[in-house]
Amino acid sequence: MKIKGEFSRVHDFNDLVVTYYNGAPVRIRDIGKAEDGMQEKRTVVRFNGVSAVGLGIQKQSGTNTVEVVNRVKKELENIKKTLPPGMEIGIAFDQSTFINRSINEVQHHLIFGGFLAVLAVFIFLQNVRTTLISAVALPVSVIATFALLRAFGFTFNNMTMLALSLSIGILIDDAIIVIENIHRHIEDGMAPAEAASFATSEIGLAVMATTFAIVAIFLPVAFMKGIIGRFFLQFALTVVFAVLVSLIVSFTLTPMMASIFLKVHEKSAESTPASPSRFAPVFKIRDWWERGYKRTETLYRGLLDVSLRHRGLVIFLAFVSVVVSIFVVMVMGKEFVPPEDQSRFIVRLEAPVDYSVDQADEMFSKAENIVKETPEVVSALYIQGYGRTVQINKGILLISLQKKSERKKSQEQIKRELRRKFLEIPGLKGTAEDISLVGGGVRNVPIQYSIRGLDLSSLQSYTRQIVAEFSKLPGIVDVDTSLEAGKPELKVFIDRDKAADLGVSVASIAEAVNLLISGEVDVTKYKDEQRGRRYDVRVRLNAADRTNPDDLGNIYVRAKDGRLVQLANLVRIQEGGGPSVINRVDRQRAINIFASLEGKPMGQAISELNAISAKVLPLDYIPKYKGMAETMGESFQYLMFALILGIVMAYMILAAQFESFLHPVTVLLSMPLSFIGAFGALLLTGKTLSIFSFIGLILLMGLVKKNAILLVDYTNTLRERGMPKKEAILQAGPVRLRPILMTTFAMVFGMLPVALALGEGAETRSPMGIAVIGGLLTSLFLTLVVVPVAYDLFDDLREIMKGEKKIRFLRWKKEIK
Repeated sequence: MKIKGEFSRVHDFNDLVVTYYNGAPVRIRDIGKAEDGMQEKRTVVRFNGVSAVGLGIQKQSGTNTVEVVNRVKKELENIKKTLPPGMEIGIAFDQSTFINRSINEVQHHLIFGGFLAVLAVFIFLQNVRTTLISAVALPVSVIATFALLRAFGFTFNNMTMLALSLSIGILIDDAIIVIENIHRHIEDGMAPAEAASFATSEIGLAVMATTFAIVAIFLPVAFMKGIIGRFFLQFALTVVFAVLVSLIVSFTLTPMMASIFLKVHEKSAESTPASPSRFAPVFKIRDWWERGYKRTETLYRGLLDVSLRHRGLVIFLAFVSVVVSIFVVMVMGKEFVPPEDQSRFIVRLEAPVDYSVDQADEMFSKAENIVKETPEVVSALYIQGYGRTVQINKGILLISLQKKSERKKSQEQIKRELRRKFLEIPGLKGTAEDISLVGGGVRNVPIQYSIRGLDLSSLQSYTRQIVAEFSKLPGIVDVDTSLEAGKPELKVFIDRDKAADLGVSVASIAEAVNLLISGEVDVTKYKDEQRGRRYDVRVRLNAADRTNPDDLGNIYVRAKDGRLVQLANLVRIQEGGGPSVINRVDRQRAINIFASLEGKPMGQAISELNAISAKVLPLDYIPKYKGMAETMGESFQYLMFALILGIVMAYMILAAQFESFLHPVTVLLSMPLSFIGAFGALLLTGKTLSIFSFIGLILLMGLVKKNAILLVDYTNTLRERGMPKKEAILQAGPVRLRPILMTTFAMVFGMLPVALALGEGAETRSPMGIAVIGGLLTSLFLTLVVVPVAYDLFDDLREIMKGEKKIRFLRWKKEIK
């Protein structure tokens, strides 16, 4: 059995009996009307100036963005076929566009970097066969790394592809060292098969030490805490996979191919061309290059000899370079991530808090027209009244630009121009901010500063003082706060004595005001049987009876004895303003300060804001950074810890490899010697110290040890063969000069495409390449001199310590006797 008491049509509500008067029924149509209307307009959406309905699609956590977007686009094509004439579906905001463009650029960098690395090898070896044997390590290592990435469930994303792109010069290093040693022994008359075996075993310790040192540096990065750990997990493990595979290739495939394809005295045979008239210029260039290299080798031996005779001066100059690098770090700009030109950004609009929907829309449409008139803008989605608590005086514009390669102005320049034009609209507060892929907080701006305190009025006063001073600084733009005071409101003060005398409860007054003025939707629902939907039924006074504040006094409430009492006799109405939002942090009142930056690093802005706050805020008002600023401090701590842990692990590995506690210290000296080049290159190119350049420094710490390991290892080998220490140092340096130059310039050439900042997403990739290239070049020249000197000095100190121990032992023995 079903009892049907619902109205089947909307106008049936007019016949609803609400009460009886003198025995006659009183229906709704007698005192008002029921109509099928629209919900009060609270939001406005336009796409490229045309009214629209916005729909946002959020992917689930752990799913691939590009894959989800492609599936959505495929489904949209099917939906378009079913749309009625005049209705269209367009994509206003696509996160996969920038990701695809950025990954394509990284793939190009990977290919070009590999080609340049092979070119560097050929320039030094001047031999096609040895170059090709070394080059085989690149595709083999990369393809094998792909297999490992798939096994671990990693995807082709910006971080994994960037790791391979930066590692492309490293992957060929081990093969270069092995093939150069094999080639040298073959030139000395050894058979190819014998040379492949002997040379690989001779150099094997050094190659293993260099590779495991890189692994030791990057493993702590893979297991860092926080968002930085999740961000660089796949990056670090990709580097580890790639270098381990390249190690295996250099110990197996490279010597095998060398034993087959290299010939005895191959260089002499090739130096006699079959067609002198055609190849004579080529061989002249090769001979000229070889003579130049021999002269360089001779000069280096002479420089090394002078350095060993002036060890104190060399160590002092090395120390000065480290001190200068520390000074450079102090003056460098620091930020979480560099501003990235993604060809898209957000404009936030805010009208006075007392504006209606139509008034705010009229003001925002002026800003919308400014955006549409900008030549570089492709599309603009305008949304007024967004968020969980719909605020009709706020709106946003999601703006998409032309591709970076198709426009002359950068994204930062376009944002700067829009900010200036928004200032020409009276009463409008317009800000422009990037879409941050990393960070957090309330908004996507670099500076998010929360101030906590007990007293709201004092908190407002302190916040206004800080904002007033902070906004005057150059490079600080779009300064805003979460304080939204001044929202119009009516305060109804109830005279409780009069209400009690007349038998009217406070609850009755509140219920009557809320129901008749604001409207109530919880009374009942209307069910549309044809459409199968339920609609809210809002009960409220006619619009003409709720226009002015005085209309509140005309409302009647029923007393306990049934009498009707006019509210004007019970209440006092006062117009005022108040905050629309009250934020609390740790159970204290809090106000957030937001700001964007123009040409100013985040670290500098934070220092300036700290200085202002220290002068304004008393001790019981506590500030705290949110979003990117908070994450930057946390991330730098994790990165520094990972770097220190990586150095400790590298020392342990080197100590085990060399069976010495002192030689690893000599090798690790090459790390601070690279700082001057890395920081200097960043400073000269106008880059900042960010998490990306920091990762470049960590990569550099793993790479610069290669040169020192080659020098120390071969010096030890020569000394084990009976050569005096100084002679071993003077011979090891020139012999290892060629592989050191080859590996260094192979890495430099391989990272050049990344460092040149070309294509989409280059702003974050470029600091990595610049830091590594700068550090490699300075470390190359400093390591070739400082490491042999330090080796000689430390060995003398060890001998002195051994001599003192021996003297002490003899004295103790004598005393016993």
